[in-house]
Amino acid sequence: MLRWGRVEVSGGALLLGALLFYWDDQGLLLLSLLACAVHELGHYLAILALGGRVSALRITCVGADMCLSGRNAMGWPGQVLAALAGPLANLALGLAAVRVWGERGWCFAGINLALGAFNLLPAGCLDGGRALGWLLSPLLGEEGAVRFRAVLACALAAGLLAGTLLLAGRGRFNLTLPLLGAWLLAGSLSGKKDLQFRARRGKIPWTQ
Repeated sequence: MLRWGRVEVSGGALLLGALLFYWDDQGLLLLSLLACAVHELGHYLAILALGGRVSALRITCVGADMCLSGRNAMGWPGQVLAALAGPLANLALGLAAVRVWGERGWCFAGINLALGAFNLLPAGCLDGGRALGWLLSPLLGEEGAVRFRAVLACALAAGLLAGTLLLAGRGRFNLTLPLLGAWLLAGSLSGKKDLQFRARRGKIPWTQ
């Protein structure tokens, strides 16, 4: 694991980056990394603007994990806005790419729109799940919101598995769908730590 101040990069992220660089014959990796960087920057700037403080950032092979300082609570409305800031940053960047570069910007715009739309899914480990959890927490309580998000993640994973079986029945097996479903399910189940808002050692996990 590599560390620069409050930023940590796991070995899995470095290995995945190397593999993607090796397989990238269309030059999309750098554009994708730029879209991801803007996504995380959107979260970070929103957190700062809403009075929060990021105490650590960990980059792994499945995304980026932020830890917020428990001393700078933003409240649930601020948490919702901060969760949605990443996808909104991608949307703004995608629209700007089309306006500035015209047809040449469509590819970059598509990457940003896909990243933003995917993160809005109501799974616990994604921005949509975080925003939904914070919206429901005043009604269901913290634990109830966690359980509700886990149920939605299971339903989404089941839908992806059903899609995989449907495609396989037509002779078009797609490995991406079951892997994505497994990742969403695993991230949501482990996300019970993610929504323990009063975390240990004065830090609040804030997973992307």
